[in-house]
Amino acid sequence: MPMAADVDTIERTSIVAYTLLNELHEVLALPKAPDDVTLGILMGMAMFLDDKVGPMRAKRLMAEAPTIVLKTDAHVTSDQTQRIMPVLRAFGDHLKDLRMKAERPVSGSVG
Repeated sequence: MPMAADVDTIERTSIVAYTLLNELHEVLALPKAPDDVTLGILMGMAMFLDDKVGPMRAKRLMAEAPTIVLKTDAHVTSDQTQRIMPVLRAFGDHLKDLRMKAERPVSGSVG
């Protein structure tokens, strides 16, 4: 079992990820086909894991995942969601900044 600090980091990160994915699903889901977005999120998570940890480590991590128990029995409460909202707002600001940088015309010439 991981040390307490590691468990806290894992739990905090999982709450942020859950809330972010929930919000993303709300934005993308089509009323007639919400499962399509859910499958897309699953596929994206699988690609992320494969890219970040590789298929062998991802398999091991996913095998361990059922033994990871959040303090709230793997349910994210509205109180927990509210506490991590500043993280999501910061992420939203980061995305806005990226978009503004991408839209900014390049002035001058290199030479």
